[in-house]
Amino acid sequence: MSIYLAASLMSCANIVPPSGGPRDSIPPYRIKANPIDSAVNVDPKEILIQFSEYITTTNLQENVVVSPSLKNTPLIESNLDKLRIRIKDTLLANTTYSIQFGNSIRDVNEGNIAQNFTYVFSTGSYLDSGKIQGSVIIAETGKVDSSLIVLLQPINNDTAIFKNRPMYYTKINGKGKFSFNYLPNSQFNIFVLPNDYTKKFDDSTKSFAFLDDVVKANGSKDSIHLYAFQSFQKIENKKAINSKLLKRNTPTLKYTRSLEGKDQDLLHSLQLLFETPIHLNDSFPIVLADTLNKPVNNFKVTIDTGDARKLDIQYAWKENVKFHLLIPQNSIKDSLNNFLVKNDTLSFTTKPNKAYGSCAIKISGYEQYKNPVLLLTQDDKLKFSFPIKQTNLNIAQLPPGEFQVKILEDINNNGRWDTGKYGFGLGKQQPEKVILLPNKLNIKADWDNELNITINK
Repeated sequence: MSIYLAASLMSCANIVPPSGGPRDSIPPYRIKANPIDSAVNVDPKEILIQFSEYITTTNLQENVVVSPSLKNTPLIESNLDKLRIRIKDTLLANTTYSIQFGNSIRDVNEGNIAQNFTYVFSTGSYLDSGKIQGSVIIAETGKVDSSLIVLLQPINNDTAIFKNRPMYYTKINGKGKFSFNYLPNSQFNIFVLPNDYTKKFDDSTKSFAFLDDVVKANGSKDSIHLYAFQSFQKIENKKAINSKLLKRNTPTLKYTRSLEGKDQDLLHSLQLLFETPIHLNDSFPIVLADTLNKPVNNFKVTIDTGDARKLDIQYAWKENVKFHLLIPQNSIKDSLNNFLVKNDTLSFTTKPNKAYGSCAIKISGYEQYKNPVLLLTQDDKLKFSFPIKQTNLNIAQLPPGEFQVKILEDINNNGRWDTGKYGFGLGKQQPEKVILLPNKLNIKADWDNELNITINK
């Protein structure tokens, strides 16, 4: 079944608010409805709601949710202080219907929003009172995505989430909370999906969540926690490379380097980024050397497995050491056989230890998680991770800056976050959870930094 809500704003004369006096801060509220709100034994084809002041409606299709879903589009019109809803469907017998308007209704004068305005009626002799409440977070980041929706599907149909639009769905608020009200006293499977046209799990790259157990809408206020994941990341279509244009405009390879001026970070590899995917020529190896061009031991040169344009030079860097990176002209080529214009030598020096700060972190409450790992992120990108084995964690070197602190429950103990899976021949598996903590870690260079973390259940 599908829902598409169309809005038709009936024309009326411009309304000019009176000047002077205090600003109106009261949102419009219902003063009358036909049928009355919460009416039973009704089967309306038209609903008329009158408000306390002149209203306007915005973004009805994004805001309004009708439960259970209707096959045909209800027509919603606003005129002065009235809202008219016309229903084209044959309604189900003995069923409670709710129409949630979200934040789509506001007054004309000041734009005060009638937040979460809901109208309810029943075609039977009573209103259903079942509730399901809970929260949704993104498993990998611990953050909220309020563009997702929560869906209910019958428990006697294992393929409903793949084939059928839901009878019941609701939106997630900015805090990750959701609530179903006026549900029949039944059992459901519960899922999370993007609020798209299909409202089905028809693509394994969609954000998705599921609960292992069925839920019963029996008026209970117990919270349900859902963790959204993508089984596979969406691969963006890249524009095809015009080989003729590349050969004419870029006959030689060009690259940028991750050095900060001529300084190399002690905590990361030296990285060269090329314009096109590259491959190495073993006959002309790249060499990490001292200032006399004598090769050092135990360095490694690899192409990044996730991006073939990136070249990593890995080494156990020590402070204040000067290096040369010797890059022969024929050491690197791309798929078009472009190569460097000449032999190249990069001269750089590793940073001093005083450019970094140490940190002593005291963590309590980590025992509630299996194989907990401390994550330090910036802009949702993982920068550092440290397994938590005891209350006191001492980190010798961190770059200056502010880090968001998170905890990964590393179920399979492989040191990284693992996504979940559901259907499409993958079986069922919940994702590993990342818990977003309120703590921020501020690192100052050449400073012994401290942080106390208490993890509550």
